Amino acid sequence: HLNKLSQEALSSAGLDLLASWRSPEIPTTMSLEEVRVLPACFAFWCCALSLFALIAVPVSFKGMEQGKYSVQLQWMTQNILDEVVTDPGFKFVGLGNYLIEFPSTFQTMYFIADSRGVQASSEGVDLMYAPIIRGPIRARSADGLEIVVSISFQWKLEPTALVGLYNILGETMYRDEFVRFARSAIIESCAEFAADKYFTNRTMITDKMFQVMQSNFQKPEKGLQMAITGLQLREVDLPDLFDDEIANTQEQMQEVEVAKAQREERIIAMERTKLVAEEQVKEVLQAALGEAEKVRLANEAAVKQLKLFQTKQATANAKILQQFANDSQPFQRLFEIMEIRALVDHADNRITLSM
Repeated sequence: HLNKLSQEALSSAGLDLLASWRSPEIPTTMSLEEVRVLPACFAFWCCALSLFALIAVPVSFKGMEQGKYSVQLQWMTQNILDEVVTDPGFKFVGLGNYLIEFPSTFQTMYFIADSRGVQASSEGVDLMYAPIIRGPIRARSADGLEIVVSISFQWKLEPTALVGLYNILGETMYRDEFVRFARSAIIESCAEFAADKYFTNRTMITDKMFQVMQSNFQKPEKGLQMAITGLQLREVDLPDLFDDEIANTQEQMQEVEVAKAQREERIIAMERTKLVAEEQVKEVLQAALGEAEKVRLANEAAVKQLKLFQTKQATANAKILQQFANDSQPFQRLFEIMEIRALVDHADNRITLSM
């Protein structure tokens, strides 16, 4: 504004000088006082311009801290430039222009009933970095039951989408709109699962919520692009009657599990008894096989001993027959020798003979 006023003043002074030079009433000679006015005016305007430069140049620089993105707003046109500032430091933006800042780090959005701990940890934090805290979300399951869901997730703005985001939602309204988008994603996800799944398969439900949340916040064609991470399904509150039925079902399921455990215990006991009986049968069989082997070995030894004895006896008899083979009466001769031998070996204190 000062620059504009100074230009208008200079133009007016120049026109006055030009008109006075063309006027025939001006004398050809100027007095000493009139000659001194021109340097004084020139010095005044030089000082004014210098002072204006000393004020305007520092104001034309803006600083941006670490952890922020920004877009540059032109004061004259009230439009923003297409280039997004991502590096921290001092930037030359021009006189009257300024930077509109956005967070570049991950922020947290909560949909919870008890926010005391979260609010205590966010006290004294810049509003730009303060977590977004809202109440739990009311939705309906696939079977029509009303449920109250508490979740939290982390989000971060993408620098490529800041220009479109500012053009649509401005500098601060995007936070409230993000809440609406997140609530819509959670309600849509809850409608795809029956109420009992919230007790038996929360992992699958959490993954589905994360996918829908990413889809709702990833729309580059509409100027919306965000990074979503770390979605946590904190609490799910179902109607009291349904909770009672779930508790009853869980109790019955526990009884079924106890019965199954008892049955397994009995099966194990019977298996143990069966194994003991099988081992006892094996023991009896081994004892019988050992006894049979013992009898077989004893019989084999007796047979071998008898055969050996008979073989030796037959060999001895054969030798005796060979000695009497040339006699006319070999058997008579054999009996005589046996009588002589019995008399020789006979003991005097015995009355019987040993043949």
